[in-house]
Amino acid sequence: MNTQESGKPFSSELQRIKIIRGESRHSEEVLKLLREAAGWMESKGINQWTPGQFSIQDVEGYFSSREVYLAMDGAAVAGMFTLQFSDIQYWGDRNDESYAYLHRLAVAKSHRGGGLGGQMIRFAVHRAMEQGCSGLRLDTVAHNIKLNRYYQGMGFRYMGTRDIGAGRLVNLYEYEEETGDAGSLILRYMGEDDFEIMKEWSVSPEYLKKWAGPSLSYPLDDRQLGRYLEGANHPAESGLLVYCAVRRETGQVVGHISLSMIDRENRSARISRVIVDPRQQGQGIGLRMVREALRIAFDGLRLHRISLGVFDFNTGAQKCYETAGFTREGITREAALFGGRYADCIEMGILDREWRANGLS
Repeated sequence: MNTQESGKPFSSELQRIKIIRGESRHSEEVLKLLREAAGWMESKGINQWTPGQFSIQDVEGYFSSREVYLAMDGAAVAGMFTLQFSDIQYWGDRNDESYAYLHRLAVAKSHRGGGLGGQMIRFAVHRAMEQGCSGLRLDTVAHNIKLNRYYQGMGFRYMGTRDIGAGRLVNLYEYEEETGDAGSLILRYMGEDDFEIMKEWSVSPEYLKKWAGPSLSYPLDDRQLGRYLEGANHPAESGLLVYCAVRRETGQVVGHISLSMIDRENRSARISRVIVDPRQQGQGIGLRMVREALRIAFDGLRLHRISLGVFDFNTGAQKCYETAGFTREGITREAALFGGRYADCIEMGILDREWRANGLS
């Protein structure tokens, strides 16, 4: 599109901000903004950008190799991002030229904390679709869990992790287009702000054991949940990824699921600690969570086998897992005591080729 502004209206909480197509005459302003953002990252211990990595020659090159967009507050540049239409450096064999790739997202110090970053991302999604792209992709440093949660919460789904050189790991994300389905869910990393609802759902010792097994004890508290998250949520390194399921339409947390015992040598993992908000069960939330966890495991992490265990009396969960493609593989007899009765644990598994062959991917 050759006009400076998108031809379609774009709603925003920041009505005074206009997002325009930048031109080379903005190079000095863009350089100043990027160096300021890099300095802020360094001050926060975020190993992503450094002020010295940006030069005027690099910035001038953006205007010929990418589309540069500026968020303007009057005459002042309040933020920026760029779009390009191939990204082999970051995406490698996952690169697809039908997508737009977002880079250099930065917000001026004067406008941080006001939602401008989200506004620019939503504009970028809109712009990519407007140009006929399959969607919008981006990357972010793998070690910054807070930033990963932010993108996940905006509707970006994890597509993999790559080492782009010198041990620098980035997580790859793709925006999942909204379908208008009121039941659509997002899986995002669990954080401390989710602890209260996790405790609220754990209504009794037996109910907690039903979904968490022996890994958590009643009454569930912040100390246990804090330990649960220690070392988690680094897809290239952690043995555990811990998610909350969030309704895309409302942002309401409705469930929890984890990928545990991640074994990268043998390319296996286990789905564990699955719970749906007791007030919202029977709506298919569990099945949606499991399917997305399998996509993360098989497509994102490129694993080969996923297993799980479910108690014999939990027939609803068994049906959910079978619908998701799991096969019963065996029984651990009298694995846990519930109300004076021992329950068997049914072992189930699914392989990557089964998942793909059954059209589950």
